[in-house]
Amino acid sequence: MNQKIKFTGILGMAAVIAAMIGILAGCATFAEKPKPAMVPTERGMVVFLEKYEFKRPPAGWALMQSVEGGDWELGFLRMEKGDFPSQTTFMYDDLPYGGQRDLEKRAQYYCTRFLFNSGIDLRVTQREKTQIIGLDAIAISMEGENPNRKEKAKSKVYLVKKGNRIISFVCTQWRPLNGTHSQEAFDHFEAFVQSFKFLKKDFYENFEEELTKAGL
Repeated sequence: MNQKIKFTGILGMAAVIAAMIGILAGCATFAEKPKPAMVPTERGMVVFLEKYEFKRPPAGWALMQSVEGGDWELGFLRMEKGDFPSQTTFMYDDLPYGGQRDLEKRAQYYCTRFLFNSGIDLRVTQREKTQIIGLDAIAISMEGENPNRKEKAKSKVYLVKKGNRIISFVCTQWRPLNGTHSQEAFDHFEAFVQSFKFLKKDFYENFEEELTKAGL
């Protein structure tokens, strides 16, 4: 008898648990779907996480979104036809190499660290002062090869002075040593950079404002 009562009690508990699971499942079904990272606008642009607006590249470019602690903020990747490593990436990076706030000094240091771990022997092919989205910037073009891995790379970097900080936009195209670089990918990168707009103050701007208010 006692065993029957215990068994019945267990069945009752199981029924309650099953009912709770059903209710939770129902709640999950009716929960709002997470918002997409990129939302198109009427101007032919996209808004990314309500923080940035820009012209995204066409179909075939995959979004690369940095996770917490990543080395960059957002970017795009395209795997291209041809032997490995035929691909192009471009991105917005709010923490480029170095800590100098002077553009020239930051550019000098940046060139010593860029693609440092890849084994690519880089050389600067062009470097000039310019303006990006209305801000002072330095544009750096670089190329290099790694004969041991039979690959080469071509990059375009913009280091941009934004307030008291320096941010960057970076495009790198990888090819086998006997491959040919394509200008089309760099054209999409230029459209991305020239259209880029900040919709919100970032963490660092808000932090500096709080320091200023505190008199620090």
